[in-house]
Amino acid sequence: MKTGFWPDTFSTDWNVNSRTTGVIDFPNCMSKLLSFGMTVPQAIARATTNAARTFAVFRERGTLNVGAVADVALLELRDGDFEFLDNYNNKRTGNQRLFPSGTILNGKQVQRS
Repeated sequence: MKTGFWPDTFSTDWNVNSRTTGVIDFPNCMSKLLSFGMTVPQAIARATTNAARTFAVFRERGTLNVGAVADVALLELRDGDFEFLDNYNNKRTGNQRLFPSGTILNGKQVQRS
């Protein structure tokens, strides 16, 4: 990352131990990349369009084009002091974090429980 060689895509690597190893949720993983210097548009692209291009089954996803399936995660970018953990409990601080604020599935807002 110091040389500008960023990942093309990323994921939560979700598994039964993830919640105890610093993964927490996808916006948190995106925020970790922000703490390394990735821009918000770069992180969003890697989580959406770049990831959708990787798998043929998702080629119609990751876009807001007319006629596309309207599955949208609404995120709020907050400034502050945030601590991020990796899988080995190493801590890194960042000054921005994305938080989930809403979900739209197939064009309809999903109510939070």
